[in-house]
Amino acid sequence: MHSYSAHSPHSTEPSLPSEIAAVQKYILEKDYPEVIGGQQFKTRVENALSADLTNDGHKQVVIQYFPHYRQSAPIVIYRVDGEKRQVARVMEGLAPGPLQSISGDYLDSHESGMALDISLAGDLTDPAKRESLIGVSLQNFSGVVVYPKFAHLDSRTGPTPSYVDMTSVSMPPDWDNCRKFEFSHVRQIAVGSLQDDATNYLAAWVAGQIYLYRIKAFLPNGRLDKTLSIQNAPAGFQCFLPGPKLSWKTSSGKVQVLKLE
Repeated sequence: MHSYSAHSPHSTEPSLPSEIAAVQKYILEKDYPEVIGGQQFKTRVENALSADLTNDGHKQVVIQYFPHYRQSAPIVIYRVDGEKRQVARVMEGLAPGPLQSISGDYLDSHESGMALDISLAGDLTDPAKRESLIGVSLQNFSGVVVYPKFAHLDSRTGPTPSYVDMTSVSMPPDWDNCRKFEFSHVRQIAVGSLQDDATNYLAAWVAGQIYLYRIKAFLPNGRLDKTLSIQNAPAGFQCFLPGPKLSWKTSSGKVQVLKLE
């Protein structure tokens, strides 16, 4: 696994792995993040990892963004294929963590007139209903976030639509729009295997918890075939450390390997 941290990908560093450099070029030239209403803000990249997420010998690049809009996923995956380093953004992004009260740190696409929320009868945790909604929504909108009872739709510019599945998040039953909350800030991401499992996981440290994604495949429709496990961060957890294992440093400076609880 390779890691690269930066506030912006506007300058190329020769030490970057070739797949991360290819994604950097793609972001700047072809698929700039969060272009909504014609506004193109300076990209805020907190980390970039090069790793084999699907355990099939092919590497992807995972970007941890600090989004400008509170309806944008903080974790975005890019696939890099072939010797020419052709890049494609995976449509489904990830927003781990509980919903948070509005902090004022983000913009709202509703305020620019580029978004709407729609309430639907039925439970969108049902895969068939969710897929039907996504298919219809993407005919007119390029950004879709699906919650258990409603969906946020917005118009953003770019070659690939954006989708976030938030149907597993806990929220009050009377919430039928995204006016009162925002996604959690992701403190750190890492990719590696666990203490008793050689499979690679994408880990996100969020709000005192560790979100572990097992990504089985990238589906043809742009979504992820994934499972998610959530556990409390171990006592004394300070940060993830780079390496093939999901290692972390304790408050006393010791190194531990994460295990699935």
